[in-house]
Amino acid sequence: MKFTDIIKERERLLDIRKKYQPLAELKENIKRVKLRTDFKKSLHKEEDVSIICEYKPASPSLGEISPLTVGDVVPLFEEGGASAVSVLTEESFFKSNIDNLKLACRITRLPLLRKDFILDPYQIYEARAYGASAVLLMTDVYPDLREGIELCNYLDMDALVECKSKEEIELAIKAGAEVIGINNRDFNDFKIDLKRTEKLASLVPSNLTLVSESGVQTPEDVYFLSKLGVDALLVGSSIMGSSHILEKVKKLVSAGKNSKTRRSKG
Repeated sequence: MKFTDIIKERERLLDIRKKYQPLAELKENIKRVKLRTDFKKSLHKEEDVSIICEYKPASPSLGEISPLTVGDVVPLFEEGGASAVSVLTEESFFKSNIDNLKLACRITRLPLLRKDFILDPYQIYEARAYGASAVLLMTDVYPDLREGIELCNYLDMDALVECKSKEEIELAIKAGAEVIGINNRDFNDFKIDLKRTEKLASLVPSNLTLVSESGVQTPEDVYFLSKLGVDALLVGSSIMGSSHILEKVKKLVSAGKNSKTRRSKG
C-alpha cells in the first residue's frame, strides 16, 4: 500500500461525492448547522497537555482496529476527559465516512476535527456542514495551503496544518497556520517515531498551537512529548485498540495534567 494509492482513491470518491451532494447544497446546509465549540481554544490549558481522542476503526498499516461505532466510543472519550474528538472520514482504508462526523456532532459537545485527506475546498465546506470545528490540512497534499486556511477561518473553523519536516513547518507558518501538527508517522513505510516531534517542536513558535500526532501508546509517551512543549496530543490507534477505552483515555489525560512545558518563542 502506497500513500499515492490512498490519494488516488480519495480523488475518485470525491468526484462521486460532489455529484451526490453538490456544493450549493452543502452551503445551504451550513446555514442550519450550529457553530461548534472552538477547537483551538479547547487545546489551550495553562498547565495541562490536552488529549484529542480519535475515532479510527481501521488503518492501512493495522487493518481493522475496532468494530466499535462512533456512538460507542465518543461518550467514553468525553467522560475520560478528552479536550476534543477527531473523526476519520475516509472510507476505503480507514473504514469510516462523513456521516460519522454528523453522528459525533449529535452526541458530544466537544469540538470535532475532520481527519481526512483534504484535497479540495469542497471537503472543507462539507466538514462545516457536517458539524466540524476544525479540519486537518496536510501541507504536502492540500494544493493551496493559505487558501485552505483562509476558507476554514471564513467558515469559523480552525485548520490543523499537518507537517513532517522543517520545510513543511516553514511553509505552514508562511501560509498563516495557527495550529500546527507534527505527524510522527512516515507515510513511506507507515513507521512511527516520536523523535520526529522532538526534532521539530522547537521550530514552532510559542504563540502557535502545537499538536503531536500518532504513536502515543502510554502515559510515558505523554510525559516524553509534554517536555517538548506540545499543547496537545492526537491519539487514535492505541485508544481504539484498547479493551478498556475509558480507562485508557483517563490514564493519558491524567499523564497530561500539570505536565506542560513552555516552548521558546521561536
